[in-house]
Amino acid sequence: MPNRTTSSSLDYISLGMPAPEQRQAINSSRNLHVNFIGNSRAMREISSTVELVAVSDAGVLITGESGTGKDVVARLIHLKSPRADLPFIALNCAAVPREILENELFGHETGAFSSAPARKSGYLEMANHGTLFLDELTEMDNETQAKLLRVIETKSFRRLGGKEEISVDVRILASTSLRVTEALQSGELRRDLSYRFSAIEITLPPLRERIEEIPLLVDYFLLLFTRKYKRPPKSFSAPAMKALMNYAWPGNIRELKNVVERAVLQCTDGIVGIEHLPMEISKANSPGPHITIPMGTALSLAEKEIILQTLHSVENNKSKAAGILGLSRKALYNKLHKFGNGITEVPDSSSLLPVSLLQRNKGTITS
Repeated sequence: MPNRTTSSSLDYISLGMPAPEQRQAINSSRNLHVNFIGNSRAMREISSTVELVAVSDAGVLITGESGTGKDVVARLIHLKSPRADLPFIALNCAAVPREILENELFGHETGAFSSAPARKSGYLEMANHGTLFLDELTEMDNETQAKLLRVIETKSFRRLGGKEEISVDVRILASTSLRVTEALQSGELRRDLSYRFSAIEITLPPLRERIEEIPLLVDYFLLLFTRKYKRPPKSFSAPAMKALMNYAWPGNIRELKNVVERAVLQCTDGIVGIEHLPMEISKANSPGPHITIPMGTALSLAEKEIILQTLHSVENNKSKAAGILGLSRKALYNKLHKFGNGITEVPDSSSLLPVSLLQRNKGTITS
């Protein structure tokens, strides 16, 4: 994994004050604005589950690809819980370097290390009586996960460098972009910690599996951004909307939100056209090339061809390819390793054609 340590992060620790992301995470329900958009069967079921689990103090694990709205579900659970008027603290474990994540979570005593001139409260203390949301839990190292498990079991902890047991009453919600089975197999999630969340797991579908809700989401984001930027009302033209519906959305709702925001800023009249969309989306409005896989081809060979050609179609961007294929990035690397004795680059483009969705057609599988 890339080194995520930044001098600014370390400076905030040495000053004994929360970094900007930490200050922004401290919210009471008065500051939380949550909109749960969706009317598909899957989203209605998720909404019902949220209503059921919100009233308890049980831990909840929210899974789904990046950008599907896991943080929205966590905030919604808090707002519908008996703790709604108490703090909601969100900690993005992927955004904090692993070597300082423990300090952010537990805080430290004066002199705990050389750059700790004053006592600092961690996220657990700030969330006391409220809700702590650990976004991307699997980015937390195993040692810190073990200490978190102890907090869940004993409802107490010690600051770094401290001897005093501090009692906390906090509900813990967590999320991960990985499939739980894969996270357990790879060791990125401790099995004993997973048991604490396994009773209630909410899985959010990727946007490509709820395409019918794109117009609803677009209308919501159009209203949001035209108000924010004080622009006149806008709507998407039929070709532009068709392009949105045909796109695979590897970045899910977060990507759609950014696309609508860009369109609002670029469009000078009331109709958002296809020319206001990023090139990779506008191209989705026209028929793309395809490959043909003869019937009888071994499943493993068909899988290899689809994965390699998907990588080629996104210029070897493994994060995008993993999103399109519905895999975690780690699972994609494992498959590439299996295909080519560790080869993780696509073959020369002369042997590949871009791939889209598979369809069965008279003895062949075309995509």
